[in-house]
Amino acid sequence: MIVQIPAQIYKSDARGVFNSAKHNRFATFNFEHYQDISRKGFGSLKILNEVILAPQQRITRFISSNTNVIILPLFGGIEYKDNFGNEEFLRVDQIRVIAADDDLEVELFNPYDGENVSYLEIDFQMSPQYFKNYFQQYKFDITAHNKLNALFEIEKALGFIGIYDGRKEGFYTLKNAENGVFVFIINGAFEIENRLLEAKDGLGIKKISTIEWEALSENAILLVIEVPLKF
Repeated sequence: MIVQIPAQIYKSDARGVFNSAKHNRFATFNFEHYQDISRKGFGSLKILNEVILAPQQRITRFISSNTNVIILPLFGGIEYKDNFGNEEFLRVDQIRVIAADDDLEVELFNPYDGENVSYLEIDFQMSPQYFKNYFQQYKFDITAHNKLNALFEIEKALGFIGIYDGRKEGFYTLKNAENGVFVFIINGAFEIENRLLEAKDGLGIKKISTIEWEALSENAILLVIEVPLKF
């Protein structure tokens, strides 16, 4: 008997697109005026946006209370500032984890003269009993291939990143059987649980204990997030 596993693929070409002279934003889930019944958040994971910021441009985003936010640079570096007085420069091997117990205004700036920068913004909604206020930076090793590297842990959500050579395999076993897992392809292509995913595609899976994958290209990069489905 074949067991049917609840899963949904979020193709990159169906993302919500926001364009301006300053930046382009690509939304995997519903965000602002992009609303689609098939693009609701996955459990507590409510926002997963790719942002491309033009040279010498800055943008502002408002983050609502009781939200955990991850800022993950993909190319270049960005200057971060918020209305609580936190300021720093983030490189591609660093992430910023923010827990906003009050409404928060964030400004991100591309300091380079001649090149775009890009980053992911990942938001989790948490209920008050699981919420703690903090502002932390993590550094991770982007040179270690063919393994998952711990990226963040915020309450019940866990994040990992992996860079794989062609035809190398990997797997992840969930820490909590009640959680789901969301995979986002940063670069290259993977076969994940017999599904083909290419750059900037996402895959949400529920009712599974372990997921397996195989890289189909060199220097393929994926983001694996264990997500609370109840919060």
